[in-house]
Formats: sequence, C-alpha cells, structure tokens
Amino acid sequence: MTGGGIVAYYNYLRQEKMKAVKELPSVGKAALGGPFALVGPNGKEFKSEDLNGEFCLLYFGFTFCPDICPAELEKIAEAVDLTEKASGRKIQPVFVTIDPERDSTSQVNEYCSEFHPRMIGLTGSKHQIEKVTKSYRVYFTKATDGEADDDDDYLIDHSIITYLLDPEGNFVKFFGKNSTANDMSMDISKFIREWKKSHSNY
Repeated sequence: MTGGGIVAYYNYLRQEKMKAVKELPSVGKAALGGPFALVGPNGKEFKSEDLNGEFCLLYFGFTFCPDICPAELEKIAEAVDLTEKASGRKIQPVFVTIDPERDSTSQVNEYCSEFHPRMIGLTGSKHQIEKVTKSYRVYFTKATDGEADDDDDYLIDHSIITYLLDPEGNFVKFFGKNSTANDMSMDISKFIREWKKSHSNY
C-alpha cells in the first residue's frame, strides 16, 4: 500500500470509529460504561463503585497531550466549580489515561493536580485501559509518522468527550468539545435537581 493509501485508510478507520461515538445518545441510558477496575492515585486498585455517591465527570486522555486535554480538563474543572457553587453538591472530576505505557501513577497525579485539587487520576495495565475504553466506546490510536511504534515520542489521536455519571455510576450524558463550562454546569445542575426528587437520601 502506498503512503497516500495508508493515510487514506487510516482516515477511514478514524472516521468510522468517531461515527460510532457520535451515534451514541447524548442523554439517557446507553449501552456504554459499567464497572471497571483500574489503578488509583495511591497505586492501589480503584473500582468504579469507589466513585458512587456523587455525580462524576469522566475524561479519557493522556498527560503528553499538548493542547486538547489541558483545555478540556480546565473546562471540566471550571464546570465542577460552577456546579458545586450553584447546587451545593460535590462533583467528582476523574481523568483516565489512554497511554498506560508512558503515564505512571505519579505522573498522572501530578498532572491532575494542575487542573483541580480533587481531580482523581486513574492508570492501569494496557489490558485494563483497553477494557474500560471499550466499555465507554472511547476512540484512540497512536498518531505515528511512519516510524517504529516503540518510539516514546508520539501523540495519540482520540475522541474528545466528557462523560457524566450519576451517583450510582450510570451514564447520564456526554459533553463534546463544543460544550462550554457553563453549558455543562447548567445541565449537571438540572440532573442534580432531578436526582434529588427521586432520591430523598441524596
């Protein structure tokens, strides 16, 4: 296959995977998410149920990301603060690496601390990351320049989606790149009000 053919095929695969993500319902129950077990900030096992009790914003990215991830995590941090101020309820921001080969627990912890003091950073084995990204239908692939894949100097092309989970760990809604922090805060606050109506102990 020629160089142009490889690029065209790569773009086709990317478009198909992104199409699958975009076809997900943005609100309500969807066939994505579910229980997971990763590595938490203390280097020990962290399970999805450890997040239960509060609404959660979940984002998949990597610490070597030059611009998209920092911008999205800053937006998430702002949305968390806006929502907590408006609702009086704690919102838990969570970052999950899609680059376990380079993102160590200590590196992810330091990275998360740059955006929000309560942001939880999760890592894991390659198998664990593949499993959780598959359950959330996260698209990602190494953006190589044709050189060896074992080169540590690479970027990762990935979907730019923030997932909102309810206090029981169920998917509620996802927010794309075009959603602002204010948009996110307004929607999350609405879901919090609805949750309170049906959960008297919340």
